[in-house]
Amino acid sequence: MCTLFRDEARYLAEWVTFHRLQGVERFFLYDNLSTDDWRAALQPELRAGVVQVVHWPRTPGQKSAFEDCLRRHRTDVRWLAFIDVDEFLFSPTGRSVRELLRGFDQCPGVVVNWRVYGTNGWEQAPDGLVIENYLMRGLDRHSTNRYVKEIAYPRLTLGPVNGPHHFNHRGGAPPVGEDKAVAELWGSREPPTADILRINHYYAKSSEQHRLKVARASVWTGRKGIESGSLPDVEVRDDVILRFAPALRRSLSERLDGSFREGT
Repeated sequence: MCTLFRDEARYLAEWVTFHRLQGVERFFLYDNLSTDDWRAALQPELRAGVVQVVHWPRTPGQKSAFEDCLRRHRTDVRWLAFIDVDEFLFSPTGRSVRELLRGFDQCPGVVVNWRVYGTNGWEQAPDGLVIENYLMRGLDRHSTNRYVKEIAYPRLTLGPVNGPHHFNHRGGAPPVGEDKAVAELWGSREPPTADILRINHYYAKSSEQHRLKVARASVWTGRKGIESGSLPDVEVRDDVILRFAPALRRSLSERLDGSFREGT
């Protein structure tokens, strides 16, 4: 899994631990001028080699970081997911993402649709787990849910284009969706089903954070005003991700009591 991050120390342990439960083996993280103590947040994983961090001071830095990650790991990984720290990739079926990807071996990439969550009434981000604090989202048909992120096969992937939602592949081969049908739209997929694979996108963890996100410069273009200011109405309670909460809490505790082991 590859991501660019800045000042996400508060959330990194949960994000990495959750995705380890989904079968992710290694994390290639690009530190984009963070000022918080992300090293302390990830100490067990850094020590075990599960997480590798590259200092990446470029602004904007997302496109170049993704390109660098592809170059470094083109031949040593089978699947490489490009998502953000506010995105949680999983299968509503309860099966691991790693297991499900075995059914896509002939594909250059698999795109996964969002389910976008709003502030859930929080003015400031609360303590506790992200996956437990935000349980209300927009309707499936909300326009933001058509967007996708990609799990790419690096040997067949040339790089991202026109944003982090779309990658070019060798020979012009298109990625597929969860139904194995060709994803013909750039950076989006219709219909935006998320029955087998999905990404919970916790776009704004509070009203305060939402305002800051809208005001900041895009990590893709460097321009301000790129981030959308709109959020879906919280019309649906969707807690399917909570099936992973007990294992997540247990794994987070093991990180702190010294029983953390690579591959668990």
